[in-house]
Amino acid sequence: MRLILKIMITAVFFFMTNAADAFAQEGTQAPVTLKLNKPETIKTALGVKSVLMSPDGSKVYSINLEAMSVYEFDRASRKILRKLVFIPNPGTGFDYTRKTSIGSYQEKPVEGHFTHKGRYLWISLHNGNGVVVWDLQSGDTWREGKPFKEAWLCDVAPADKGVDEKTKIRLLWIKTGKTPKVITSSPDGRYLFVANWHSSTVSVIAIDSDNPAEWRKVKHLATGRVPRGMVVSGDSKFLYVAQMGGSGISVVDLATLRKVDEIRVGANPRHIVLGGGFLYVSLNAGSKIVKVDMATRKVVKIAKTGKYPRTIVLSADKKTLFVVCYKSDELQAFATKNLSLIGSWKSALHPVGVDLFAKGGKREVWVGNYSSGTIKVFGFPVEKIVAREDNNAA
Repeated sequence: MRLILKIMITAVFFFMTNAADAFAQEGTQAPVTLKLNKPETIKTALGVKSVLMSPDGSKVYSINLEAMSVYEFDRASRKILRKLVFIPNPGTGFDYTRKTSIGSYQEKPVEGHFTHKGRYLWISLHNGNGVVVWDLQSGDTWREGKPFKEAWLCDVAPADKGVDEKTKIRLLWIKTGKTPKVITSSPDGRYLFVANWHSSTVSVIAIDSDNPAEWRKVKHLATGRVPRGMVVSGDSKFLYVAQMGGSGISVVDLATLRKVDEIRVGANPRHIVLGGGFLYVSLNAGSKIVKVDMATRKVVKIAKTGKYPRTIVLSADKKTLFVVCYKSDELQAFATKNLSLIGSWKSALHPVGVDLFAKGGKREVWVGNYSSGTIKVFGFPVEKIVAREDNNAA
């Protein structure tokens, strides 16, 4: 019995030693010089679930689940330009704490995505089993004979210029699976993808036409349990889907629209981004981020984060990964080379969405705080970030 116990202890020690060598030290602190400008706090609406920077960097959108609205901000002035406020209809929601259905409204927006060179903003409706499309140029997207959702579009007047202008518009609605969340599209403009949490499917919508009347759902993909985060390869050949109810990233061949592989990354993957030949993953329950070499589709690095990392975003130079941690009220930055922690900054309450702007020597990280209904803007002059390379990094 003692011999067996000794063998087991030796085996565990061997495994842990080799695992440590393979992944190096989790969360190793890199020597850095990092200057942070004074953060700004902007009021938006309750339940901000995601924050989106427009493709040209001129505007920022907060998608506010509890307020059933989307706010459009001028990035430079931080002022609200327009509010899209959904007209609610009774629906069935979901209590994630008690794991049960609850009475709610259909028009609760969750995530968004831009297509057609930034003209259209797609919005997933948590309890509405579908997505809607907002034409950022003309507003209305409804076409004769197509389903739609109604909303008020409010042009916000300056404080000294009188009242807001309010117009009722109709937004094209396309049916998906149950509880749609993350939306993404292929760089070639052919497909839009919607992850359906409770259906465990991804809806594929053809959007290759410039005419919204011709957009159509073409397939539901069974990609894995509880899909959420998604990203498409730069050559539009593969879709990667995080199985938040499992431990893998599904690989879908877009030529056949079939799942062809699965990358094991660890339990509860929530959000994923691609850059520089690597895939980065946030593991929500495990409070970790993972780096995957896409040449081999193997994990090469793991690092600890604050509690419950949610959305992640990669800097344009692919050197920095920003992570918002829901439970610990933090924005964190990691060096992508070795996943060493650069810094942590408080952002309350419950940061869940993040996006960034970078131009010239300016870098702004916009963080949406769900429970306080605020956006916190962190300014990091790009030229001030200096980190030594870790020669032992994988």
